[in-house]
Amino acid sequence: MGYVNVDALIGPREEDLHSVNFLVDTGSFFTLLPPALAEQIGLRAFLSAPLVLADSREVTIGQGLAYLQLMGRNSGIPIGIMDVPVPLLGVSALEVLGLKVNPRVGTLEYDRPFGAAALHLQERSNA
Repeated sequence: MGYVNVDALIGPREEDLHSVNFLVDTGSFFTLLPPALAEQIGLRAFLSAPLVLADSREVTIGQGLAYLQLMGRNSGIPIGIMDVPVPLLGVSALEVLGLKVNPRVGTLEYDRPFGAAALHLQERSNA
């Protein structure tokens, strides 16, 4: 499989979006933005939290929220602000938008109808 890049609109709110080219990273929970880009777009971290990198190192990153539009779908997503060479679109954004990577053709595609998805567990009766 090759790299998957996508253009998306991201910003602090729906009325203030900026076009960004992302490398899709299914190994990352967070969508990660370099600090200079996050500042330019108007995204701010309101938490600091540890993050484990692919090489098992632990770093502390700023975390926040952003509004994302991609492939006709939109939602709020968690973001991380850290020194990355390119913006990375993480799996949490794909999940909330109902998208998946098609490794055969190297693109994103719809995984399910759009809308919040949750696992509903029904309590069993002991009767």
